[in-house]
Amino acid sequence: MQSARTVPGSAPKPHYARAKTACAHFQISRSTLWQWVKTRHGFPQPLKAGEKVTLFDLNAIDAFLKAQANR
Repeated sequence: MQSARTVPGSAPKPHYARAKTACAHFQISRSTLWQWVKTRHGFPQPLKAGEKVTLFDLNAIDAFLKAQANR
């Protein structure tokens, strides 16, 4: 069986989580997360998975934050 590898220069697979988990992962408040969604140009938009379920791609947010830090 092959192990999962990423090709250099390609984005990692999405890793979706709900807002509470995303906030805990990045050590931010929910209000900060939603403010980033609304105001930061290029911030990865959440995925609406159901009427009451919104998911965030943790890998995409991490890549966005790293790109912002390297500016």
